[in-house]
Amino acid sequence: MIRFDGQVAIVTGAGGGMGRAYALELARRGAQVLVNDYGGGVLGQQDGTPGPAHAVVAEIRAAGGQAEANGQAVGTADAARAIVRAALDAFGRVDILVNNAGTALAGSFTAHRDEDVERHYATNLIGGHHLMRAVWALMAVQKYGRILNVSSNGALGVGGNAPYAAAKAGMLGLTLDAAIEGRPLGILVNAVMPTSYSRMIEQIPDPATVAWFRDHLAPEQVAAAMAWFLSRDCTMSGRIWLTGGGRLSSLVMAETGEVCDPDLDAERVAGVLDRIIDESRLTVVHDQAEAGARYFEHFPWTATAGPDFGPDVERG
Repeated sequence: MIRFDGQVAIVTGAGGGMGRAYALELARRGAQVLVNDYGGGVLGQQDGTPGPAHAVVAEIRAAGGQAEANGQAVGTADAARAIVRAALDAFGRVDILVNNAGTALAGSFTAHRDEDVERHYATNLIGGHHLMRAVWALMAVQKYGRILNVSSNGALGVGGNAPYAAAKAGMLGLTLDAAIEGRPLGILVNAVMPTSYSRMIEQIPDPATVAWFRDHLAPEQVAAAMAWFLSRDCTMSGRIWLTGGGRLSSLVMAETGEVCDPDLDAERVAGVLDRIIDESRLTVVHDQAEAGARYFEHFPWTATAGPDFGPDVERG
């Protein structure tokens, strides 16, 4: 039985949908949960209410769990520090962070006001980054932490959703880089692309699509599967998980076929393009070091010291 007794979790955007499901699942398994939700609209409206966070706390307490509500809107460093301080004041430590808070901003590429785009990035990417920074030192001292960043398959591109796609793709880069730095500190960081019914899905204009999500993809199924990746039993980090409705898989990045010609120029590219984009010759790359190592096949490394593809971070 996966348990979280004695552990404290912060779940953002936990007043409904998947955030609520995460909060309930962690509390059901013994975690003390800070239920964060500013209570505004799914499109990121500024006016909010603490009602949704308090309602989820009431559910947890009614089931015998421990939780406190927090109505702080994510998006700034000050907000992140305030959220973490609230968890420390209530429970004395932080072991788990679920960066779930997010808003929708669909529309054509130039449809939105500047301030709406900037607020969207603040909620969907910058706020999560700051929350990771705010818990990082605490987790490093205790040599233990579990962070789950909620991304989306929208990061792969859907059309008419550029701010959301870009912010959710940013969560992937944030996850992959932090996972390398975090492993020797005992901090494991993963990302998830959930497919689930939510308030964002309700914005889809096609009723049949909304009904399909509602009938087959309950948010509780996402939380049930991802709880393992937030547990002590998990040793995996820096991975991107796709889940929904009981389905679970992993997303990886891969290079296609290649050519290496020192004389390659614009005129020669067209003649070798078929070989370059050949997807029958995929090579998976998990990080920058693996991507850089592909060049050693053509330009052998002869120096005594190993190559340096980035900052001097100890690798686990």
